[in-house]
Amino acid sequence: MPSLLELTERINKGELIDPQQLEIYQDSSNAAEKFLANHAGAMLDLRRSHTHLLEALEAIDYADQKVLFQFLSVLGFLGMSEQRTRPVLRFGAAAVGRREIGLALEAFQSSISADLASDGPFVRDAETATFVATQYERAAAALAWYAPGPCNWDNGGILKIGYVTTTLADDEAPARMIGALARHLDAKNTKLHVYATEAGVRREKQAFTQGPFTPASSKKGRDTIDQLSRRRASVWFAPLDQDLATAARELATQIHKDQIDVLIIDAAPTDPVAAVVACWRPAKTKLHLARRVAIKSGDADAVAYFDNHRRHADASHWMECGTATHLLPDGTDALVPNPDAPGPQRSTYGIPEASIILSAVLSEVDGPLPPAFADTVIGMLRQNPTAVLLTTGDADTTALKRRFEAAGLSKRVGFTGRRKDVAEFLKMADIYLTPFGRPAAAGTLAAMAAGKPVVALAGETNDPQAAGHLIGEEHAAHDAAGYADRVGRLIRDAGIRAKFGEHLKQRAAERFTAEQSVRALEGLCRSMLEVQPRQQSMAQAA
Repeated sequence: MPSLLELTERINKGELIDPQQLEIYQDSSNAAEKFLANHAGAMLDLRRSHTHLLEALEAIDYADQKVLFQFLSVLGFLGMSEQRTRPVLRFGAAAVGRREIGLALEAFQSSISADLASDGPFVRDAETATFVATQYERAAAALAWYAPGPCNWDNGGILKIGYVTTTLADDEAPARMIGALARHLDAKNTKLHVYATEAGVRREKQAFTQGPFTPASSKKGRDTIDQLSRRRASVWFAPLDQDLATAARELATQIHKDQIDVLIIDAAPTDPVAAVVACWRPAKTKLHLARRVAIKSGDADAVAYFDNHRRHADASHWMECGTATHLLPDGTDALVPNPDAPGPQRSTYGIPEASIILSAVLSEVDGPLPPAFADTVIGMLRQNPTAVLLTTGDADTTALKRRFEAAGLSKRVGFTGRRKDVAEFLKMADIYLTPFGRPAAAGTLAAMAAGKPVVALAGETNDPQAAGHLIGEEHAAHDAAGYADRVGRLIRDAGIRAKFGEHLKQRAAERFTAEQSVRALEGLCRSMLEVQPRQQSMAQAA
């Protein structure tokens, strides 16, 4: 007969055992045995409930909200919250079929938001992303919004740009881009309209418990709103006394009323209002901005990426859609708005002041890190006892952690996971390490803007975002040995660190600015507007 510890371990692994095997221990006079046996019995019952509830939901195509919430509660007790994505998506799909569109949109938002927050399958699973896009398109079709008239207006030579974002938060990338547009667009020739969907804010009409809710733009984006007001840019906020479906209709109607030439949608699939509006045609032409995850619903005329690796990762999808993709530079003064402000305190992370912090941003789009990078860092840490490695980013670092543990260096390596304040976080570093392979450019640019010396391998000369190109190929190492040698010299000589960091900060200020990003985006908008009438003429001729 298996021991209690063996039975408990099997249950913790997810196995379903005969509950009678626990009964002998559940009435034990030994308090520890009685505790373990009854707790194991409770977990066993929960796992059985999980199975039955899932079968019940499958039987009715996930159409019962009460049973769904019971199932989600059981998942929470079992520590299996990562499995909530598909059931909630299926529930939303069923709600679309019943034409309960507001409920469906809230379910989609809840499911995708939780999944992205935990780096779940939606981030990496193309099939799930396609399913989500299809459901948003079904919801948009059910809402049946149509433009009140044709989008053939003439704005008298003025380019009207509409910018849709989820919320205006001063410390987030979309608000910084909007601020850059307000500063650098030529007010005589362009007019900026900003639309905040407020999709994550608590609403008066809430049918699906989603949480956690975010503060409204009026609280999170006061500086951005003030800046837009001074620049005479128009700002529209979705009303909070309506559900998400009504908010989407109101937004589309407002965009058409404002006679927008190019509609820029800077939002993720976690924003159902933006995702639904992306399926309609309220403006002459539509451009999606893709950051962490692109909105793939609707018929975008073009998609622009700030990171070449994410662009490559989505290339096959957009090729099938016949949608052009573009690469936009991301201005470092937008990435690090206050480069001279102090960074986080080392003591917050338990790092001695005398340590040399090696930092890296590890992105999930890069794929698994080459073993050579981990081996190189292990060698550098062994040769430099004062050095520590501190990483951030959304990459799966499980294998990397094991390598450091096997090398006996786990106490000198930290993994913070994904953070919103990457630029501020990097200010704490002494040296920035670009991972081998195809590292995302944002980390390198943020480190340069913060005045940190960057070590990189020479990259592909035809990739404008290759780390070697960003810092200057003359400063890049050509192999792992050269990479380690450069890091060693920077660790030993604070003067070289300061000089090289200042050089990169100046390079960033000269070559990678928010104004350049605005010029590139404005140029893309104008080129799309020139192509759009030709496409219409061809369609009419056909």
